[in-house]
Amino acid sequence: MKKIFLIGLAATAMLASCSNDETVEMAQSKAIGFSNAFVNNGTRSIVDPSFTKDNLEDFAVYGFTQKGQIFKGDKVYKGGTASTGWSYDQLQYWVPGNTYTFGAIAPYSVAENVSDVTLSENATKVEMQVAFTNTDANQVDLLHAAPAQITGTEVTKTYKTPVGMTFSHQLSKVKFSFENAVGEGYNVKIKNVKIINAYTKGTLTVAAVGNSWSGQENNNLELNFGNVVADNTTVDEAAVIANATTLESYNEKLMIPMNNSATYTVTFTAELFKDKVLLGTFVHTVTIKNVEFKLGYCYDFKATLTHENIMDPENPLQPIEFQVVNVDDWNNTDVEQTLKVPTTQSGN
Repeated sequence: MKKIFLIGLAATAMLASCSNDETVEMAQSKAIGFSNAFVNNGTRSIVDPSFTKDNLEDFAVYGFTQKGQIFKGDKVYKGGTASTGWSYDQLQYWVPGNTYTFGAIAPYSVAENVSDVTLSENATKVEMQVAFTNTDANQVDLLHAAPAQITGTEVTKTYKTPVGMTFSHQLSKVKFSFENAVGEGYNVKIKNVKIINAYTKGTLTVAAVGNSWSGQENNNLELNFGNVVADNTTVDEAAVIANATTLESYNEKLMIPMNNSATYTVTFTAELFKDKVLLGTFVHTVTIKNVEFKLGYCYDFKATLTHENIMDPENPLQPIEFQVVNVDDWNNTDVEQTLKVPTTQSGN
């Protein structure tokens, strides 16, 4: 009896192209600057918009044989009857002698913006373009997978290996950290951290030579990172940053990758306390420039707040000092006076 095997699709762990030594130095003299922008930091902000293997629900698959395209953005979704736990509705089958090449974009909702899907002659990667729009309120973690080509010699009558989809992140992810270095006994709160001019639109090109971004435009997107909060909190409430302590923004945000020609404006409000006494509230505007936001990288921008920059970098806080001006002499008035002592007063 002949056996017919379905083309199975499986989504495996999503791996970002990351390196722990991606560092950007941007601190300038006394001014508040952000440094140590690095990839794949060990901690995460409270709200992370990233997809993982556990929370990804669907993707769009594109597939070719040497004879033409057979998958045209078909929806693959978690659940259903497939043994892999990932199903699609119009089943297709492995046909011996055919070479299969697949590509995928996640989530499936992005498929409506995919165009120019091709497989060039003798190519091993499905190419395409994705027109992407970023927002603040409803962020979408754009993913791409390019599994290894399955050659015609591999596809035998008994072939039934699922197509393993390992997704990689196609955007940049950003968060902010703040260190309190004002001095012993001083506490700081940071509120309303924002990038006010991120790019709204861009085009991802999936190509054999590598994925890249172009056509970034409309840099008027305001990304709200929230307040700087306590570790493991569940609410966006500004926490006290004690001296020599670092805390992170409540939100991480996704950004369209861009070369280092762009300039981004960061705004936030700093509150300075002596113990529990609020001494001042200071609104800051900081520029991030000469930084390349790379596809698949996570950036942690760190600022160190000191007595020199927390109020105004041009007018740093001055220490309260004391000096002894003089010691007044004893009172020289009413001298040589006779004091009458009551006769009833007696000593022991």
